[in-house]
Amino acid sequence: MTLPPPERAGAQIALLRSVGYAAFGRHERDLDVLDVVFDSLVDAPGCFEHADDCRHLRFAGHGISLDVDVQGQAELSIELRVTPAGPVQVESRGTEGPGDTRLVSFLLQWPNSTQRPVRTAWIML
Repeated sequence: MTLPPPERAGAQIALLRSVGYAAFGRHERDLDVLDVVFDSLVDAPGCFEHADDCRHLRFAGHGISLDVDVQGQAELSIELRVTPAGPVQVESRGTEGPGDTRLVSFLLQWPNSTQRPVRTAWIML
């Protein structure tokens, strides 16, 4: 593995940092956050060796879990499953990062319910 020149690596880190700060600034501070409890890239790295494989993520907290399946690289196909099941509105927010990476967070809201909206932690896809 060859590393990029230090000035190029520094520029990539600065760009990634600015994207992260911009995304954090768009975060509603009064929402509960679902933490990442499983990411197949980290927790099962051998399962994600082919470009057509699916990346599995699980966010959980506050009595709610969100399973996310991401397929593809340039064009993403994303499937979401919310527990407990029921009518839910999902909004994704994202910011383009270096290369084809995307910094993404999902907002979940339950219409006509007393359930408070929640947001997932930001994650690179």
